[in-house]
Amino acid sequence: MNGSMSMARGIVVVYFSRLGGRLRDDQKIMLEADARLIAKLMGCEFGGCHEAARNYRNSVFFVPDDVLLCEEAASLGIRSHSDFYGGVVPHPFVKTKAITHQLIGIEAQRPQGWSDSFVEKVRDVALPGYTVFNVADARLAAKRMLDRGQVRLKKPLGASGQGQQVITTLGQLDPFLEQLDTDELAAYGLVLEENLRDVTMLSVGQTALDTFTISYYGTQRRVRDNEGRTIYGGSDLACVRGGWDALDAHTMSQVARIAYWNGASQIVRPLDERVFRLHGIAAQLRCRTGDRSGRTAPIGRARSLMARGWREQRRTPGARSICAGPGTANCRGLRN
Repeated sequence: MNGSMSMARGIVVVYFSRLGGRLRDDQKIMLEADARLIAKLMGCEFGGCHEAARNYRNSVFFVPDDVLLCEEAASLGIRSHSDFYGGVVPHPFVKTKAITHQLIGIEAQRPQGWSDSFVEKVRDVALPGYTVFNVADARLAAKRMLDRGQVRLKKPLGASGQGQQVITTLGQLDPFLEQLDTDELAAYGLVLEENLRDVTMLSVGQTALDTFTISYYGTQRRVRDNEGRTIYGGSDLACVRGGWDALDAHTMSQVARIAYWNGASQIVRPLDERVFRLHGIAAQLRCRTGDRSGRTAPIGRARSLMARGWREQRRTPGARSICAGPGTANCRGLRN
């Protein structure tokens, strides 16, 4: 791109949303850096953090720290993707992976806005599992699943592989449940999934800034944190300007092509449409491949399993460089 993007307007501001958690200092620095670059790309002024009491004379483009609620977006004057860089959801739990699994039964506790219809439509592309919103349902779900093997517990608000635990017995469940906040459990739920071992995690997705879109695919990396736990450690991504068609035309290895085709064409695109239709939001999705035992699947029988993720790919220099570079770029260290 030469100079600024075509949608030049007034001012770009950082916005701290209702659903956003407390940010570390480095996260605040990266969020501001993102907003500054977006302002530069759009030919706008960077206005720092949004001030509710300020009368903005020019149009405002928002860069939030997290997903916005529908009423929150409306109160800010956000009407479309041209007004902000992020996502909008009708209920807090919809921003998490909790929406992809079935409840334990018709009498199970559920939050306002829960969609059984959506769960049914994505059943075939999600790992076997349940979403629960109270301790009693969690115990019942774990009892059913442990008959088939190991179960992975996931806090929907967890990031980078944190907030998870693998259990093999019911006795291991209670200590995990005891440390959960009951209000958070009722609002966001707890996910119980079949546990896969030694899998290769593949990422497929898109990110857009007004009329500018990049699509990407790649492989996630695992690292150990300071406490010795294995967590998400970034991704090696190939990014192209444009939508799915541009990614379809991109040269890939045989393994990547099969994984991408199974993931993007058979899962991500249809699922994105279903999320938008049933929840009124756009999804950023990650696909992972593995056989039922959890080992990495050979090419001939690779199958795609969907995992939901809302954490954006924008908070690294690698992600930002795509906007200014040529048609294709390879990046390391992008986070999601």
